[in-house]
Amino acid sequence: MANSESLEQGQNHCSAINSSSTLMQGNLPTLTLSGKIRVTLTFFLFLLSTIFNASFLLKLHKWTQKKEKGKKFSRMKVLLKHLTLANLLETLIVMPLDGMWNITVQWYAGELLCKVFSYLKLFSMYAPAFMMAVISLDRTLAITRPLTVKNNSKLGQSMIGLAWFFSSVFAGPQLYIFRMIHVADGSGQTEGFSQCVTHCSFPQWWHQAFYNLFTFSCLFIIPLLIMLICNIKIIFTLTQVLHQNSHKLHLNQSKNNIPRARLRTLRMTVAFAISFTVCWTPYYVLGIWYWFDPEMLNKVSDPVNHFFFLFALLNPCFDPLIYGYFSV
Repeated sequence: MANSESLEQGQNHCSAINSSSTLMQGNLPTLTLSGKIRVTLTFFLFLLSTIFNASFLLKLHKWTQKKEKGKKFSRMKVLLKHLTLANLLETLIVMPLDGMWNITVQWYAGELLCKVFSYLKLFSMYAPAFMMAVISLDRTLAITRPLTVKNNSKLGQSMIGLAWFFSSVFAGPQLYIFRMIHVADGSGQTEGFSQCVTHCSFPQWWHQAFYNLFTFSCLFIIPLLIMLICNIKIIFTLTQVLHQNSHKLHLNQSKNNIPRARLRTLRMTVAFAISFTVCWTPYYVLGIWYWFDPEMLNKVSDPVNHFFFLFALLNPCFDPLIYGYFSV
């Protein structure tokens, strides 16, 4: 009976919040010194990432202009184009949104934009992760089943389309779970402070746990596993080929089974996977810790939290540098 009563009280509390959209809060958040540093570095990374990714898109456009009529744009360049678009989308949405939100501390843009920007933020995070997985799958097929790739020219386009489609669909729940909450101080005054949150959007606690697990898996675990499995399969295949042809393998000869250009794109794919893993792992480890232990906010200093977030933002900055290095 005690558990049922507590659950009923919790549901009534959420109903009251949803109807009045008011939440009592003793200490309202403020912009701290570490927060100001985070904002400054966020906008600095925003400029870098925008310049790098926009420059690479311009370079791809020039390549297309130089192509002879009737000659197809290479599969890898098409994949790189979409990855760059996804990185640019993440840069233009996540970085300035986070920077401005930290400056204002609260949410001024209203309920509609609260939902729309929450959707766009997650969509722009799904897209690069899924595109990384698509590139790994495509390179694996190019090595293990080259005839399938050669005979099916629309395979890459289909995988790219699915990546964008699933990014838009999986971000859909954000439109429902995010809402405006007006935060009151100890005196009960609600003037001047509101926030865009998911508070009491889930009927049961396990609904939120399931959604968090699903989002974490799709954003990080599944793309990481795909990249890991694909790279292991590629290495295994290359090892077999090198062993079988060790006495006659010369990368500069046209008769070679694995041309130098393909090996270069494979190394680039591995570099993408390493960049994704190194940049995002600390951020998600901190997120999982908070998920199981909300008190971690009191155990980890604000500068550390901010650093891990900024470290994740390096990923869209690194990718164009990787393109450039392997293009040279």
